[in-house]
Amino acid sequence: MIRLTHLTGSLQGTASISPKAVIRIGRGPDCDVRFDAQRETRVSTHHAEIRFENGQYVVVDVGSTNGTFVNGKLVRTHALRSGDKIVFGAQGGPEVRFEIEEGFRNLHTNGISEALQMPVARRPPPAIPTPSHDATMLAREAQVRISQARARSGGQPSGQTMFIMADTMKKVEAVTHRKDRKRTAGIVLTIVSLSLVGFGALGFVIWQQKKQIEEILHKKDGLDKQIGRLQLAMQIETDPDKLASLEDQLTALTGKAQDAIGELAKKDKSEAEKVEESGDELDREIRRILAKFNAQTYAVPPIFKDRLKHYIDRNVRQGGTRAIYRRKQQYWPLIVKEFSALGLPEEMGYVAWQESGFDPLAESGAKARGMWQFMDFRAREFGMRVDTKRRIDDRTDVLKSTHAAARYLANLLAEFGEDSFMLAIASYNKGENGMRRVLHDIAQQPGGFRKDKRDFWHLYRLKKLPEETLEYVPQILAAAIIGNNPKKYGLE
Repeated sequence: MIRLTHLTGSLQGTASISPKAVIRIGRGPDCDVRFDAQRETRVSTHHAEIRFENGQYVVVDVGSTNGTFVNGKLVRTHALRSGDKIVFGAQGGPEVRFEIEEGFRNLHTNGISEALQMPVARRPPPAIPTPSHDATMLAREAQVRISQARARSGGQPSGQTMFIMADTMKKVEAVTHRKDRKRTAGIVLTIVSLSLVGFGALGFVIWQQKKQIEEILHKKDGLDKQIGRLQLAMQIETDPDKLASLEDQLTALTGKAQDAIGELAKKDKSEAEKVEESGDELDREIRRILAKFNAQTYAVPPIFKDRLKHYIDRNVRQGGTRAIYRRKQQYWPLIVKEFSALGLPEEMGYVAWQESGFDPLAESGAKARGMWQFMDFRAREFGMRVDTKRRIDDRTDVLKSTHAAARYLANLLAEFGEDSFMLAIASYNKGENGMRRVLHDIAQQPGGFRKDKRDFWHLYRLKKLPEETLEYVPQILAAAIIGNNPKKYGLE
């Protein structure tokens, strides 16, 4: 028996589950462990599974939107130990404690659980003479080697069978008496031949599995095409009610696409991983940075990717980019130290690329100053001295202003949610008062305020942010992509 004890979230009571091959976890009605569909919006419809594999329980993220964490670490597949704490859906998602009850610990032997074994009716094998113990072991070893070679070649002839058989016969001769060699060799050949009879069935199983995988991929491809059409429709739509309707359709379709990836993972994990890593190099780089920002989404709006590519190309063409990168290299260790101290991903430091090009003496027309472009009143809020008469301005002090920028961004996260890094970046440009007004406006709309409505992508698709802010975030990500790949973009 395994036990999932809820620590936070809407899993009611304690879930005790008898050992089974797969335990499905999510918001879907067919899940074995189900969270409240309205309250736990960080949890996907089919979020994760607990499986019993190779003598131990493992938790497998089956393509969730917001990730699965074990003891604070983001995992895709992770072996579980009694007492582990699992969070579904990043920080703020529901948390459970995984426990294996003592009575079931001793069932795990020889890589399988006795509780999971099912009786299988088998036809009695044909009677054959019993060779020596050593010869039998060699025959069984040959069976395994032939089976493994056939499996590696996808159920097709491997070309190694005769070599394995010849090698086995040499070993048989070495362990049997001369007078028994002929008889024992015949027995060994019989045993190995019997093992080959099942390869026809093996080939059918592999063919059937490939067909099922192709069907899943075809279904997901169809869903992705529908998602693409919806996103294009949302780009040109301006009516708020129609946008909200399209957003609901998009949410439903992305949920189905994620479920398809979960189905695929059950059939072939490597194929599912390939699907998740599909797209061009820029797609993969976007996913990597969004994961650091805790802002993963199944479908990045096409217009966002277009604008991101535009700003990457523009930075590469601009003559001053090399100078910006040199200043970035000079100040980056300090930025990383200050941001890491408050739990901020270092990529948020690229705000300084966009604000000032990492120039400590930069000054805007609105009188914002320094690497982080603080206005004088904001600088004073964070303890910096700004006295024009005495020519004192801590905004130009790299250490003091960087320390203040990290604190300011951390404060924005405290207000808008610890998982809202993208909103914090947007607020740095728009100001927290402007962002607060946007969220207050959403709270007054039909259906009220829900956690998922605070998501940056929701606001982006529904055009709830001003154009300047919509452009600001891809500019930051473009700087991060260039700064993380200096050789590719000709900076080193």
